[in-house]
Amino acid sequence: MVKILASKLRDVELITDTGVRLGWVYDLSFDEKTGEILVIVAEPDEDLDTSDFVLDHEGLLLIPMSAVRSIGEVIIIDSSKLAVKSRLRGIRHRQ
Repeated sequence: MVKILASKLRDVELITDTGVRLGWVYDLSFDEKTGEILVIVAEPDEDLDTSDFVLDHEGLLLIPMSAVRSIGEVIIIDSSKLAVKSRLRGIRHRQ
């Protein structure tokens, strides 16, 4: 496993596997008990329509780590695993 310092991820570009620029890494959210990275907090691209995305109270994108395909010069996000509001509404209704 390759180790990457969290500080090296700051401002790395996030792009979906379909070529959509989501934005840039702003911060990471950890589980304080396990140390597991749960979410990438990202500054959205100015051209991105964020209306369907899950945002924090500051308008930053919340990208689940489960959606990350690869980390390198850019971070590739699996668009089918993005947490979007329409998908979350469907999950809530099934429960």
